[in-house]
Amino acid sequence: MVFLYIEIEMSLPICAICAKSGVLCTACEEKLKAGKISELDVELSKILYKLGKGEIGFDRAIDTKKFIIVLTQKENIGKIIGKGGDNIRQLSRDLGKQLRVISTGDLQETIYDFVAPARILAINTVYKPDGTMVQRVRISKKDRRKLRMSLREMEKLIASLTNNKVEISFE
Repeated sequence: MVFLYIEIEMSLPICAICAKSGVLCTACEEKLKAGKISELDVELSKILYKLGKGEIGFDRAIDTKKFIIVLTQKENIGKIIGKGGDNIRQLSRDLGKQLRVISTGDLQETIYDFVAPARILAINTVYKPDGTMVQRVRISKKDRRKLRMSLREMEKLIASLTNNKVEISFE
């Protein structure tokens, strides 16, 4: 009988060796210089690698005025948050800001994650006369104060992440 041992590491913006050592290799340094990754991506990669022993990954981190948004695959959300929220509290202390973990992938899930805890009434695709498409997100007026960032900032972030134009309205 032959056993095959495969080591599975979660994906990070930098390689596992750089995350573990804390020193960037030439390839990761080039990604940083080219703007493909940010200093925040590097810092968060190092912290998450140590915190999760190389088993927690994420795609990208975005620093907003009020908090840091961590974009990751759906299966990593629970790992980043940690048991009882331990990991996310530690990350928040280390980075000096609150974190929001948002799933990448499905457009509707990403939008729901961005506006939470506000309730979405509907997400509609609107076809404009000029041929462009817009995702219109309708939110209850009662939940307007629950939004954690400005409408314009939220629309811009969602649009940049999903490559879809987004309009948010209240009803």
